[in-house]
Amino acid sequence: MVYYEHATNPIVFGTLLSVYYSAIIVAVIWWFATSYQYIRKGKYKLKKLAALILLAIFLTSYSGARLLDKYLYIHSPRESDFCMTSSCVFSFPAVKEYGLNTTELERLGVPAVGPMWVYLLYDAGPSYRLGIQKQLRALVIVRPLLLVPAVEVYVYPFKDGHFLEKQKIYVVWPQSPGTILTRQLDFEFTVLIVRGGGPGV
Repeated sequence: MVYYEHATNPIVFGTLLSVYYSAIIVAVIWWFATSYQYIRKGKYKLKKLAALILLAIFLTSYSGARLLDKYLYIHSPRESDFCMTSSCVFSFPAVKEYGLNTTELERLGVPAVGPMWVYLLYDAGPSYRLGIQKQLRALVIVRPLLLVPAVEVYVYPFKDGHFLEKQKIYVVWPQSPGTILTRQLDFEFTVLIVRGGGPGV
């Protein structure tokens, strides 16, 4: 089961996918194309290259985080929250709504500061490894690292209101965000895309 009303659209998903996979490559090509005459003379314009790469890394990390949103949101009964501090995570409305133990969450540890999105996953579907039905119950924090082309994902599975553990996952460019989620969480993560008459995978 997924929440079909949380499907994305092809323009948004396609744009994020393009930026995620191409930003760093485009930055290098742009540097080479605009600096070729100087490179031939042994002047490599390394400051320009560094600036372009830094911008590309920022875009890659951010778009990777937003791509993860498209995989996670369809398994969540409510919208995610954008947070900058741990206190915001603890006050995430879904935590109270589902009676989750914030003392346990604090003991497991959450990111203290920085841009992050918080999700509550509450769904059921096929296991990636065994193919049998399994429940997906977890609080998830997605945190773009911005200065490196990677996204940090914190997963806190819970049962009956109690958190079981903390799992930290890294999605490093050019890894596929959906593939990493599927393998690490043993759950089939796909994207639903709205196409005219209805959603498609």
